[in-house]
Amino acid sequence: MREAILLLSATIALVAPRALAQTCAAPQAAPYEGPLFDAMAQTGQDLNGEAAIAAARAVGVTHMALFARVHKREDGRDLVARLAKAHPDFVVMGAPKLFDMRGDLDSDYVRDAVGGVAQGRYAFIGEILYTHGDKEGGEVTATGERYIDPTRAQTARLVDGLKAHPVPILTHWEVYDWARDWPRFDRLYTAHPQQVFVWPHAGFGSPRQLGEVLSTHPNVWATLSKKEKAQTSLADEDKAENTGEPVADACGALRPEWRAAMMLYSDRLMFATDAHMANRWANYQTIVRRWRRLLGQLPPDAAAAIAYGNAARLYGVAAS
Repeated sequence: MREAILLLSATIALVAPRALAQTCAAPQAAPYEGPLFDAMAQTGQDLNGEAAIAAARAVGVTHMALFARVHKREDGRDLVARLAKAHPDFVVMGAPKLFDMRGDLDSDYVRDAVGGVAQGRYAFIGEILYTHGDKEGGEVTATGERYIDPTRAQTARLVDGLKAHPVPILTHWEVYDWARDWPRFDRLYTAHPQQVFVWPHAGFGSPRQLGEVLSTHPNVWATLSKKEKAQTSLADEDKAENTGEPVADACGALRPEWRAAMMLYSDRLMFATDAHMANRWANYQTIVRRWRRLLGQLPPDAAAAIAYGNAARLYGVAAS
């Protein structure tokens, strides 16, 4: 029996690559070679910021929307502020991301974020973790997720406070409980049609879900960060099963349904890396090169808009 199992395993190992080769083919399109605006990146205090910016510039990233991570293990506010001051031509700084809010936004956070925008320190509201399923190797919570209800009072207070100085708000929510959360964000986006919201990572959702959100709400934009690969970091298998496929197949070709969605919403989708933890910063150039290959499979106008133009419009940066 053991010999039979070993023989079967060896046969699968030989056949699998051939089967893969028959089901997909490497794209022939040349990579996108134009400028890139990283529409979302974040860091704590331990990043070598100067080296990170040099690495980004080396692969053609000309601007980066950057905000600090703040929780009990790290606080990147001083580092991000220093980098923004030292590289005003590169860093677009957002309000910091807090990890310790639950149920509703903290009133002090809202006050500080609105004040920072009014003072010209923040060009956007960095990612707010409205729904964030526990990740493998990350925080384990009693409910399996961090959760802030977007229909509670402090989110409305934040939006109202930004009316005098409009900037985008990054609303992080994931699609694993679509029936619970989409109606709530639908209400939020409907209640504030003049406020621009950004959906990071498009919620790890499907092209259908992306289309439902963006077709319903012209005030919602989305980043494609982390959609280049399958979402495998969720600790809960049921949540993971409810996320969408990556934009590309195993051979690096854009899936037809994702290519169609990227072309249809090319005026509101943005390239982003969501570099945040040490591993993703260490692989920054690899992530960028992968996205250049993906963007190269789109028509030139759509590729340029997603790669750079949309983020430049959103964050008020003059086009290169």
